Amino acid sequence: MSDYIPNELIIEILVRLPVQSLLRFTSVCKSWHSLITNPSFITKHLNQTITDRKRNSDKLLLRLYTINDEKEHYLLCSDDGKFGDDYSEFKFPFKSLIGYFRIVGSCNGLLCLCDDYFGDTHHIVLWNPSIRKSVTLPMPCKPQGRYMFVLGFGVHPMTHEYKVVRIVYEEHINRFKVPPKVELYTQGIGSWREIDSAAAPPYCIVEFMWSQAFVNRAVHWVAYDPSVVAGFCNLIVSFDMVSEAFSEMMLPPALAGRRPMRLSIKLFGESLAVFCGAETGRSSCCIWVMKEYGVAESWTKLFSINLPDAAYSLSLILCILLHFVLWCVNDNYAV
Repeated sequence: MSDYIPNELIIEILVRLPVQSLLRFTSVCKSWHSLITNPSFITKHLNQTITDRKRNSDKLLLRLYTINDEKEHYLLCSDDGKFGDDYSEFKFPFKSLIGYFRIVGSCNGLLCLCDDYFGDTHHIVLWNPSIRKSVTLPMPCKPQGRYMFVLGFGVHPMTHEYKVVRIVYEEHINRFKVPPKVELYTQGIGSWREIDSAAAPPYCIVEFMWSQAFVNRAVHWVAYDPSVVAGFCNLIVSFDMVSEAFSEMMLPPALAGRRPMRLSIKLFGESLAVFCGAETGRSSCCIWVMKEYGVAESWTKLFSINLPDAAYSLSLILCILLHFVLWCVNDNYAV
């Protein structure tokens, strides 16, 4: 049939199909296999998926850890407000010997996972749940003494190579040294390489239950200035996946002096959002959104929630719910 249909029309038909169908169609013939696995087709399919997602309901990936059987569950459901009514479960293929995996970040339907909750890194994995495929990254270099680290996950918008950045803070005289050591894993190279630490910012990224947000080709974290002795001086540190350079953004004054461990950064739609949990002496939590990227004056408080009782536990639950709900999954199949 393809002999009678222009190749351009075949492409326009195939890019609108779900990834599971495309995987089956790679077995139709050699020409279809070559077409569907071509990087230009993968990019076109991804762009079409994003366009369709804006017109239709998003998919939400919900993560659930059950203590009784010590298993992680990933549930895919529609973003229609009916959580739990209609869902499908992905089989989670990984097992951690020291606890469970955190989701470092998501990008184009891929998840970056790491099981570093209770000690050194054991596994960093890129997982595509749509096609049940994964890549385990090689172990990065381990410092000799005590250290802590954070990760970031994103993609180069032109080359479409996925990257993982690792920022390592070594301990020196009961405090972490700045600037940190920076390592970068690039999908096409398949190995870690060190970035000039002189270009790293002299700030500490919040190390406990850290979070990241990938937007505008850069990974973002909440950080603080360790040189400030009295109080806190918080800001946002970002790493550009194209230029491989760091930059800084100001937080709204209401968050700049809060306890950094109470701040969590995520995406709200396509905008940066910071969740501030309740802490001792404060009975409310809030969510701020940067409506115009890079413009500090565009920070806007969207929600403020009063927590008269059990403020800490409830604010933590709200943070986890926000963590889940803002993760959208596309049917991209390139790992």
